[in-house]
Amino acid sequence: MRRVSFNLLTNVILLLAGIILIIFHGMTGVLLWGSRVMGAMFLLPAIAYLVMVAVRHADARTSADYMGVLPAVGGLCFGLVMIFKPDKFDEILQLLMGILLVVLGLFHIIYLLLSRNSLNIKGWYFICPIVVAICGMVSLMVPSLRENVSAVVLMTGICLLLFNFTSLQEYLAERRGRNTTTTPVEQSPISDDV
Repeated sequence: MRRVSFNLLTNVILLLAGIILIIFHGMTGVLLWGSRVMGAMFLLPAIAYLVMVAVRHADARTSADYMGVLPAVGGLCFGLVMIFKPDKFDEILQLLMGILLVVLGLFHIIYLLLSRNSLNIKGWYFICPIVVAICGMVSLMVPSLRENVSAVVLMTGICLLLFNFTSLQEYLAERRGRNTTTTPVEQSPISDDV
């Protein structure tokens, strides 16, 4: 069975998140629902871990299992607060979305700069990551924009799609790079006149 690439999984999750944000950007309380979803993302793994440790036979538990209980309980509590008091995280989510866009944009810009010679990166590959980073900076630096939740959510959704488009460009460039660097089988060093 082939292992699913972590990079592919991340891109699929961000693509789905972008599509969902674009579709529901105009919905009242979209960040409240976003907060609840994030709360569930903290809550479910924490519950799963605690149940796994609880059902494991006592002599099969390791010190690492016991050390993981405290973060799991923290994740459980944090998830519950995000689910039942989502309004407390409204502004924090907007800031996190802005930070996420800056980080994602800079990640691709740096990757493209480092890979430009080996992968034959074209200049236009930089357009989407620059737009993503700029949108993130604008959402962090312009307080009046943060007052318009729908605009921030829509902008974040579009930027997540741009992030995925850049990831696709990088993947295709990497494939082209691998295909051009494969060399044919070398001839045997044994000469014919032996």
